[in-house]
Amino acid sequence: MSVDIERINRWDRFIEEICYKDMSALNKIQRMAVLCFWYDAEMGSGGFSGYKDCYPDTDPEELREALAVVGTRDIVDNYLEASTIGEFDSWVKTDSEYY
Repeated sequence: MSVDIERINRWDRFIEEICYKDMSALNKIQRMAVLCFWYDAEMGSGGFSGYKDCYPDTDPEELREALAVVGTRDIVDNYLEASTIGEFDSWVKTDSEYY
């Protein structure tokens, strides 16, 4: 398996140059990408409760739209379930089903 260094470098530049900017400085496409990036990163490390703790001011509808554009239907459904009824089991079910 060969490593695509250019692809890795583009990904690293995206994280360094876009993901840490103030969201108000980004265009809609960049915002969607950043919302999905941070959502996925937090789901992978702290689950939905971790995401809520780190990003309490995220507009739920904007995140849902971004996940629908960038992600899959399963991710959107998981987010909707986590954000509405997931707290009842401390997000155990939705966190375990995310990946």
